[in-house]
Amino acid sequence: MDTKSPLAGIKNGKKLIKRYFLVDYENVQAHGLAGLSQLKSTDAVTVYFSKNADTMSFELHMELNACRARTDFQKVCTGVKNALDFQLSSQLGYIINQNLVANSKGVKYYIVSGDNGFSCLCSFWEKFGAEVELVRSIDSALNPKRGGELAALLSDFGLSERDETAVAECVAEASSSSELHNLLQKRLSTPALATEIYHALKPAVSIRNREEASDGREGSQQKRR
Repeated sequence: MDTKSPLAGIKNGKKLIKRYFLVDYENVQAHGLAGLSQLKSTDAVTVYFSKNADTMSFELHMELNACRARTDFQKVCTGVKNALDFQLSSQLGYIINQNLVANSKGVKYYIVSGDNGFSCLCSFWEKFGAEVELVRSIDSALNPKRGGELAALLSDFGLSERDETAVAECVAEASSSSELHNLLQKRLSTPALATEIYHALKPAVSIRNREEASDGREGSQQKRR
């Protein structure tokens, strides 16, 4: 095994890793990596990909390199059904066992995927005292309230799974209300639906942007001190 992989150890430099994000890139694509900039040096991200999903934008690659978390890529050989699922599950068990043997406390594991088949791992590892959660993106793991609010806002629209995923991606990527509107127009099935959803989501996204801007200002002030 690659000893540089975050799955080969429980530390990032001298810091103990507290959160592991195992990303099923074949399933979630770029949307699953939304939230990278919020990660800390006590986080680890492993991206599982295959020849069916092996492309990434320059912007996303730069964001991965810039984030403070320990990052790693694992290419999965295809040819066997659910090959990625098997490898991710196996390595999840490996790193959980490492932490249990080391008696590490307060460690959380996130499987980033839209494949509900992974939910059985959450209940299985709970028996052994390991906290495993299935999430759609890194951002939804870090901001569960935001994800719940989005689901509530969209519940009345009766969206298809495709459109629901597209909306979540747009919200994760948009840095302003106007950008959200543009993204929705491009990715949803009809312009009318995009406009209707935009008006429903606009207040929530505006609040998020103000909160993030406030966090940025506070961080700058602390650095100056």
